[in-house]
Amino acid sequence: MPTPLFDVIVIGSGSAGFAAVEAARAEGASVCLVEKGMLGGECPNWACVPSKALLKAAKVNRTVRDAQTFGVILGGWSHDWSKVIGYRHQVVSSITGGGKKGDRYVNILERLGVTVYFGSALFEESDTIMVDGVRLRGKTFVIATGTVEYVPAIPGLSEIPFLSSREVLVRVRQPKAMAIIGGGPVGCEVATIFASFGTRVLLLQGASRLLPREDEEISLMVKESLERLGVEVVTDARILQAIHAQSGVYGLNVQTDRETTTHAVDVVVVAAGKRANAEHLSLTTAGIHVDERGNIISNREQRTSARNVFVAGDVDGGMLFTHTAHHEGVVAGHNAALTAKGKRKGFFMSHEQVVPRVTFVDPEVASVGLTADEAKRRFKKVLVGRSVLSVLGRSMTDHAGPGLIKIVADPKTRKIIGCSILSPHAGEMIHEAALAIHLGATVDKISSLIHAYPTYSEGLLVAAAQVKLE
Repeated sequence: MPTPLFDVIVIGSGSAGFAAVEAARAEGASVCLVEKGMLGGECPNWACVPSKALLKAAKVNRTVRDAQTFGVILGGWSHDWSKVIGYRHQVVSSITGGGKKGDRYVNILERLGVTVYFGSALFEESDTIMVDGVRLRGKTFVIATGTVEYVPAIPGLSEIPFLSSREVLVRVRQPKAMAIIGGGPVGCEVATIFASFGTRVLLLQGASRLLPREDEEISLMVKESLERLGVEVVTDARILQAIHAQSGVYGLNVQTDRETTTHAVDVVVVAAGKRANAEHLSLTTAGIHVDERGNIISNREQRTSARNVFVAGDVDGGMLFTHTAHHEGVVAGHNAALTAKGKRKGFFMSHEQVVPRVTFVDPEVASVGLTADEAKRRFKKVLVGRSVLSVLGRSMTDHAGPGLIKIVADPKTRKIIGCSILSPHAGEMIHEAALAIHLGATVDKISSLIHAYPTYSEGLLVAAAQVKLE
């Protein structure tokens, strides 16, 4: 039987892979998609979508708990964790279409005329892969296999049944006590979910603060907001050992600058970061180079060291966001199709200079561009404007807690170069600042723009109007 030949073979069906498929088909290329798990990849099935569904349920629970603040008297309330998880499954199914592999994606691929193989891919040669015993040839390839959990080398950790962030979000029984290893966005969101429903949560962060990529003022405020939820936050934490103490109970010996303590929990969650999911592909066979961390190296065309192989999404070690993965997928799929057809012009370039990001704690954290500290290291002196949430009328009507809007601008041109927000709806607000950076707008343009009252977005106007040299 002859080996099937395709213009483009895409490995991985997440945001990057699906975007690559659609972009390649738009150029008229014949496309094969290889996926070893659920169609749609990590975000809709295990990560972004289910976590945000559970965060919404957690928010509703907190709102009901605090209803008397607004004069609403309830006879009592409770939650059913199995139904909370049921809501999570309902939301995921509404996006994926349900079914064994994701019926919605199956239908899209059929309409696009894409051939799909399920299984793990392995390069045999630069133009040939094996997928669970089936040999496929491609003129070009797009690798979009994403990431897998990074598991830190903690003595005893491998001997206990710890959970990944994806596994804990499908747990049918609510834990009484949980330890989360890692205080990045995923760890903070998982802590928010479970603490909101009454689980005792211990959040262990090896760095000196949570969300270390975010503005320092805001990351410290996030710690305080989590502590108000009842989360015990330990920073500068070195986990000396994980212990299987007895049936259903696990101990963690934790050392800080001040003391060494032992914490007993019934669930341990590892949310210590991600690493490229590429080890199984036999990349060297195809002449594909990786960096010292195992990330596939590529240029702005998303082309790897093998000219017929492109890469997109988290597996290249860039920004680990669904929205950047989609952008890179479009570039990679388009360029792979042109290469397969022997074209020399019309190639896309990836542009990721302005990329907003959001962490869905309560209140939300959103940022774009440089933080104040990053800007100071680059320019020495920068313009910084602040607006605390409490001065806003909308904050008062909503009985919102502490929050901050912080704008950073170039001291010479007064152009906005960064913004960090801790506020309800921060994920929506940040796009005004992102657009300002994208268009090269100054703080004066933002401060002269009429903003509707009462809104949280007024905080951007206030911050822009109060910039000072720091």
